[in-house]
Amino acid sequence: MVTLTALLVLPGAIVGIAAQLPLRLAVATSIPVSFGIAAIASYVYGRIDVPWTLAGYAVVTAVTTAVVGVVGLLITGVGWIRRRRRRRRRAARPATSRSRRRKRTRGRSRAARANAGRPADPAGRAAARAGRRSWWWLLPGTAVLVSAWLIGQMIITELSAMPGGTANVFQGWDAHWHANYIRFIHDEGLASPDHAGALRYPENSATLYYPSTWHAIAALVMALRGIGAVETYNLVQIGSVALVFPLGVAALAWLITHRRFSRPVVATSAAVAAVATALFPGLPFMEVMVAATPSAVANGLAGLGAAVVVAAVADRRLIPAAALGLVGIGGVHPSGMVTVAVIVLFWWLFDALWRPVRGRLRDFLVLAGVGLAGVLTLLPQILTVSAEADDISAFEFEINADRAATWGKAAALQVRHVEDFGVRWVLLSLAALGVIVMLRRLVLWPILLWGGLLVVCVNAMGHFGNWTGGTLRALGSVFYNDPRRIGVVMAVVVAAAVGVGVGAFVQVLAGWLGRLIDPITDPDGRGVAGLRVAVALAALVGTGSWVIQTSPEYAVAAGSNQRWGRLVDGHDLAAFRWLSEQPRAYSGQIYTNPDEGSGWMYATDGLPSTSRHYLAPGDTAPLTSSLFMTLDQAGVNPAVDAALAELGVTYVYISPPNYWGFQKPNPHLLELDATPGLVKVYNDSQVRIFAVRAAFSDAELAQILDDSPFPPHARAPLTLESEIPE
Repeated sequence: MVTLTALLVLPGAIVGIAAQLPLRLAVATSIPVSFGIAAIASYVYGRIDVPWTLAGYAVVTAVTTAVVGVVGLLITGVGWIRRRRRRRRRAARPATSRSRRRKRTRGRSRAARANAGRPADPAGRAAARAGRRSWWWLLPGTAVLVSAWLIGQMIITELSAMPGGTANVFQGWDAHWHANYIRFIHDEGLASPDHAGALRYPENSATLYYPSTWHAIAALVMALRGIGAVETYNLVQIGSVALVFPLGVAALAWLITHRRFSRPVVATSAAVAAVATALFPGLPFMEVMVAATPSAVANGLAGLGAAVVVAAVADRRLIPAAALGLVGIGGVHPSGMVTVAVIVLFWWLFDALWRPVRGRLRDFLVLAGVGLAGVLTLLPQILTVSAEADDISAFEFEINADRAATWGKAAALQVRHVEDFGVRWVLLSLAALGVIVMLRRLVLWPILLWGGLLVVCVNAMGHFGNWTGGTLRALGSVFYNDPRRIGVVMAVVVAAAVGVGVGAFVQVLAGWLGRLIDPITDPDGRGVAGLRVAVALAALVGTGSWVIQTSPEYAVAAGSNQRWGRLVDGHDLAAFRWLSEQPRAYSGQIYTNPDEGSGWMYATDGLPSTSRHYLAPGDTAPLTSSLFMTLDQAGVNPAVDAALAELGVTYVYISPPNYWGFQKPNPHLLELDATPGLVKVYNDSQVRIFAVRAAFSDAELAQILDDSPFPPHARAPLTLESEIPE
């Protein structure tokens, strides 16, 4: 966790300081900025054949710091010139204007002297306090750290109890690809997202663009810690989601409150929202359980990305952080960049357009400039995603429920996996309190944002039967039209609303209690200020206690579910180790069935399997795909032998059953014992390993059989509970 945090915080914070941001803002905005640096660096290094390393990350950080520093100086210089010109224009005004101003000033001074003996008004005290340095930012900052520690510690505790501990192999599909990608970047030094085909299609390295920013950072953790790809995946997955979700939810709560509420309400709302994140099973925990890690990290950061973009409208020093943060979030996963854009769009349409920050045109130009910078930087990815839009939109996650039920499920956040824990009525009630608070202050855009997401989620559960359904389907395609992924963004909004409701309520309570304090005995309002801090801390302690009592149940699902031998068990791990020590194991390819998940052998031992992704390669890798239905003809069909030779296949690894029920058993892979072109060399439980006869000499085959702990002439164990060799 410490290594990951350093890699995600230090580069972005250094760039923020170069942009002349205060240290607290530089640190707060650092994670998406660091991802932005990694996204740009990995792509550029892939173009010029420079390996991705820690040194390369440091070099790009230094270059980015220099560029941002120069831009910051230019912005500062332009501002200084404008202020100087304004002073000159004021000095050049006619003497009559100056005399009028002096008269008005003398009038105000006489009025001030006349009121000198009267008690100071509350508004005056508030204005005086506004000029003092505030420490309220410590509250949400501390809450984010505490929440991240709680989430990470709970999940790691459960994971550590599993076989293999933190190196336990996840028994699911998404992790299969992500762990392999981390291993690939670490071994090959190739983190460019448009070179992912070298991993996905070992047959021909066909072109494939896959967002690699998160994997690139994870590969650096793997190198620095000296641990395996599987353990790296587990730890970086847990650490990254534990960090970004509280941070993103707190930032969204700030975005909702910062223009219409007092500083104590803003700070308390953000802090409570950060801690309350762990009360939502659909935010950090279920995303760990299903291993949709890049999507989770990007959308978890979306609230922070939107807040920085909006804050850049008022503070131009934040423009570099906003642009780089948008690039970083999009580099982790494109859906996160879309989520940022949607949040900012709703804020601008339903708030800033009617109450501009610096003027409608200026606000629009800043927002458009930041968005354009992000889009142009990630243009190759955007074009690729557009080209694959048909494939992405083909995903179906409809449920068997009537229309009323889908509305109820979506509103209650009862999407896949989350519904296993039931409706969290208390959380929804607190969110409703937040909605009431927002309505009272006419902060409407978060409510409208939630409503828009609700409609898209309902359509994903069951498509509307008219043109509306098609339009909503296109909008939801960036989330694969998956109600669970859309539900993540909805839960982020609801968690922020919980923070707003609790934060506003406890600070109103503090205000009521403050009226009991005699203004004569407390002229500076220190008692009221102390009450505000006290109720904020009480709210945090109460929320944290709730997390400690409730969230371990969710952590069990995240750390234990999908952790038993559904894909890879002890027999597979032992077979991987044995195979890694055999001749020609790394000089060619090992044919595996993608339906069985045996491609984990690349992540665990670096074995060059033909299937390093959970989906079959299809027409993109024709030779690999053809063997799926013809491998039992090896040694008989010259076309099959030619395909094996061209691919360089040296071993065939079979380990049924298939993962999904709809994946039918394949007799062309399950019935290979009598295949003339293959020699069975390993026969343990469900694992069968064959050597390709043409790839070895007779002496080599004899040696492999002698080294086999489970040779084919020995009786195979009848159950999966047979003893596993050390």
